[in-house]
Amino acid sequence: MPAPKFDFTSFFTVTFQRPPTPQKTPQKPTELEQKIIDVIKKNKSITREEIAKELNITPDTVKEYLEKLKKKGWLLRVGGRKQGSWEITE
Repeated sequence: MPAPKFDFTSFFTVTFQRPPTPQKTPQKPTELEQKIIDVIKKNKSITREEIAKELNITPDTVKEYLEKLKKKGWLLRVGGRKQGSWEITE
């Protein structure tokens, strides 16, 4: 713990500083994110359209959630659009 800071102007003050606490808490995927991850685990080269069809959601919704999963660092696209595959990094 850092040493306290003492100040005296017209008042006497002592400032204590707490050590920093880690702010990153492990997050769990949402229900839909987990379903998408599970589908990708079965077929790493699956397309967005195939994921949408299997989960009965729109391709735009799949696209949105794939972007979220990539931003969170749980999913990575390896290779090109046509011959690439998904890598789960969770």
